[in-house]
Amino acid sequence: MRTIDITGYGTRGSVSMGERKIRDTLEGQQLVTAQSTMNVAQVAAMMKEDSIGAILVLNGDKLVGIFTERDALFRVVAEGLDAEKTTIAEVMTENPVTIGPDKFFTDALEIMYGGRHRHVPVVENGGPIGMVSSRDAMGPELEQFVYSKILQEQTFDVLA
Repeated sequence: MRTIDITGYGTRGSVSMGERKIRDTLEGQQLVTAQSTMNVAQVAAMMKEDSIGAILVLNGDKLVGIFTERDALFRVVAEGLDAEKTTIAEVMTENPVTIGPDKFFTDALEIMYGGRHRHVPVVENGGPIGMVSSRDAMGPELEQFVYSKILQEQTFDVLA
């Protein structure tokens, strides 16, 4: 168990919750990456084959971005770009927010919630080792996370 401080609007409270670490969430996950020089069609085919909604984009071994289904739709299809001629580097989300594997899953939920992301790359010793997604939250952490957000809003309403 760990206690999370809920700070905001001049109050301090806590929500106690049992949590899993990011590393536990990654168990059994295969790391799928694409090189930044690959074209959108190649990467989309990889994503389809692996049934994933996002892929980590590397330049060599270095994480340089993330490419998601939403990027494909908004930045490629909606813009009328040719998927065979457009590289992932041209349409990826550069320098994504990352998280370490020894953080708690609710920390990843905070990143997703705050940045309106659905995926967060996991990096250890400077290199990518996996990715967590909102789909991974279909467990007790989601319920606790929602509860903590409701508690924050209620605290604000009471003090307003």
